[in-house]
Amino acid sequence: MSIEDLTAQAVRIEKKLLDEVRQQRKELAAVAERLTALEDQQAAMGVTVSKIFKRVVHLEPDVHAVLRALRLDADALEYPERLTARRYRLESQNEEDGITLALFDEIGAKSRTFVEIGSGLSGGNSACLARELGWTGLMVDGSEAHMAQVGRRFPRVQAVSAWITRENVNQLVTDAGLAGEVDFLSIDLDGNDYWVWEALTACSARVVVVEYNSAFGAERAVTIPYDPKFDRHNYRFVYYGASLAALAKLAIAKGYRLVATEPHGVNAFFLRNDVAPSIPACTPERAFNLMKRYDLWMQTKKEDVYSYVKQAKLPLVDV
Repeated sequence: MSIEDLTAQAVRIEKKLLDEVRQQRKELAAVAERLTALEDQQAAMGVTVSKIFKRVVHLEPDVHAVLRALRLDADALEYPERLTARRYRLESQNEEDGITLALFDEIGAKSRTFVEIGSGLSGGNSACLARELGWTGLMVDGSEAHMAQVGRRFPRVQAVSAWITRENVNQLVTDAGLAGEVDFLSIDLDGNDYWVWEALTACSARVVVVEYNSAFGAERAVTIPYDPKFDRHNYRFVYYGASLAALAKLAIAKGYRLVATEPHGVNAFFLRNDVAPSIPACTPERAFNLMKRYDLWMQTKKEDVYSYVKQAKLPLVDV
C-alpha cells in the first residue's frame, strides 16, 4: 500500500473517530439534559410531597373537629369544655379559631373590631375574624417584611410594623383609632406578653387571648423581667413570656377572668368581668395544658424548667 493510500486511510479513520466522538458528546449532552429534567422533576415532586404532608398533618385535627361537632353536644358540657369542645382551626396557629367563635356565639359581637399585638405573618388569632367575618382592626408586628404581606392579605386591616413595648403599645392602639372598647384583643409576643398587657390601657377588650409559656407549669406565677429589647431568639427556647398563673393573676387585677385555654397549651382566653357572667372563671390549675414539645423536652432533660433556667442564670420575676 502506498503512502498516499495509508494517508487517505488514516484520514478516513480520523474522520470516523471524530464523528463517533461528536455523536457520543451529543448523547452525553442528551443524558445530562434528561438528568437535569429528572432532578427538576424530583425537586418539584419533593415540594408536592411536602405540601401533601402538611395537608395530611392538618387533616387529622380537622377530622376530629368535625367528629366533635357531630358527636358531642357541647351545650351539655360544663365550662371550659363547653368552649374547648368546639375548637377548630381555620387561620389560627392551633385550634383557637373555634374557641374564639364559640365565645362570640355566646356573648355576641358589638363593634366587630380587634387589636392583634404580635400578629406575625399569619395575622395571628384575629386572622379568622378579618378574613372570614369581615372584622376590622389593627395587626402589629416587629417585622416590616411580614407586615407588608399582612397588609396585602388583609386589605381592610391596619397592618403596622413596630417593635412592641409597654412604652409604645397605647400609642399604637390610639393611632389606629381603636381607643376605647374593642371586641377582641390578642397578645402573642413570645417575650414581654405580661408586661405589655399590664401596660395596655388605651383599649378595653371584651375577649382577650394571651399566649402563655406552659413550660413554667400551672402553679407558679412567674414572668421574664421586662426588657424592651427582649428577643426570644437570643435565649434558651423555654425562656420567654409568662406562666398561666401569672396571666390569670394579672387578669384579675385588670378586671378579667380566665375562662379556657386551647388544648395545645399555647393560648389562654379571658373575658372581661362584665361580659357573660354566666361563663365561670377557671383556676389556672383547672385550665392548664402542657405543650407537647415541652413535655418531651423535660423527659429528655430529666429536669424541670426552673432548674434549667437557674443553671443558665436567667432571671424570673414572681408576680
